[in-house]
Amino acid sequence: MKKITKYIGAILSILLLSACSKYLDVNPDMRAELSSVDDIKALLVTAYPSGCYATMTETASDNVEDKGAGAEGIANRIENESIFKFEDNNGTDQDYPNFYWNNAYTAIAAANTALHYIDGLSKSQQTPYLPYKGEALLCRAYAHFMLVALYAKTYNPATAATDIGVPYVTEPETTVQPNYSRGTVASVYEKIEQDLTEGLSLISDDAYTVPKYHFTKGAAHAFATRFYLFKQEYQQVIDHANLVYTDGFGPNLRPWRTEYNQLSLDQLFLRYTSSNDKANLLLLDNTTWYARYYRTYRFGVTYSKISRIYGSNVTGGTLNLGWYYYGGNTDNIGTTKFDEYFVYSSIADNIGQGHLMWPALTAEEALFNRAEANVALGNTNAALTDLTLFASKRVSGYNASQHAVTLTKVQSFYDIQDPKESVTQAILDLKRYEFLQEGMRWFDILRHGLTVTHEVLDGVNGNVVETITVASDDPRRQFQLPEEAALAGIELNPR
Repeated sequence: MKKITKYIGAILSILLLSACSKYLDVNPDMRAELSSVDDIKALLVTAYPSGCYATMTETASDNVEDKGAGAEGIANRIENESIFKFEDNNGTDQDYPNFYWNNAYTAIAAANTALHYIDGLSKSQQTPYLPYKGEALLCRAYAHFMLVALYAKTYNPATAATDIGVPYVTEPETTVQPNYSRGTVASVYEKIEQDLTEGLSLISDDAYTVPKYHFTKGAAHAFATRFYLFKQEYQQVIDHANLVYTDGFGPNLRPWRTEYNQLSLDQLFLRYTSSNDKANLLLLDNTTWYARYYRTYRFGVTYSKISRIYGSNVTGGTLNLGWYYYGGNTDNIGTTKFDEYFVYSSIADNIGQGHLMWPALTAEEALFNRAEANVALGNTNAALTDLTLFASKRVSGYNASQHAVTLTKVQSFYDIQDPKESVTQAILDLKRYEFLQEGMRWFDILRHGLTVTHEVLDGVNGNVVETITVASDDPRRQFQLPEEAALAGIELNPR
């Protein structure tokens, strides 16, 4: 038996500092002894981030407003308030920036342990492990990408070589407080690309019992479209998007105006995050209270905001995507996407954690990524074709002659004659609509340098008492690292 003892908290000396004696009382990972393919498969279940970024990214975006301290039925949550106000908060509970950071590096540690074990085998012994080596590489690439996107500056070809990145960890930890360098955004992207490319060459969809919970070929190509869109390598986006499905996007987009339209609210919750839905390419089990609070957060979608987002659109029709009032306050609004499942740690004491099955990669995102890449390369007609395909799944009573997305219609709707600018705006608006309350808007805000303005209301008359404007060069757009990370030699983000 080959034995590997790993410290599963990669970079997470935080855990030792906050609960040292309790943490050291147990083996950091019960799968530290690896001896078979089944052991590696079990370990890689933990190689996907279990934290949910949506509270962070949705609250930071321009999708939300202050409902007011005295609004009926709202949830006053400090993680929601501090993010809306772009204030650093060192809390480590679910849905704080620290929680996602910690969980992403825990996932990376699991991937590294699997890779270390496999790489220690002889070449002939490695053969049955290769699909799982590919999965581990893709997990490591995905977690690092999410970290660099959230906690470092957005990739810019002109500055990436000097912008501070995040630590790219490739070895299991053997010491309690190792020192790490954040490197640069460019160096992080280079390593992500290496892992992504090698991982794609090794994975096999046949290796999984339930493929949607793992990196399949389709999921890996969808991830690649996101990565290369950030990296501004647009032909790569298109090439990978074309490989997401063997039968194209048409049969695999969410059927909102047909099948979904026949489902009850409870059925929609189950369907949206189901492994049987063709649109879901990668589903992650997130430990989060987001499904419990996303409708009632004080700083969230309001009736006024949702009316603007769901209002007139470039198709000329009514886009069919469910949303509903939650409770007595009409500003507590939810989309028909998420519901919590609760995992008990003690049934007798009625305690546990909220969980949410999260659609981390979907058909719709890959389609929008391809459309945006085509616009960037001047392939306007190809982008319009993708937008029309999207409209055909969303517009109530869709009629191609009335609702197809044409250049003339786009230019007229936005009063912008430049094809690249007008069609890009259409993509961003439809994408914002599609992913409302999923936190995806923040990534477009980062990539396009959009300014976000948040107004804070008083708790009496609903008057604006503070206006917070965060422009493209504001350092608060990078979520802060845990303060304890500095003890491992990691530089915190400037403020």
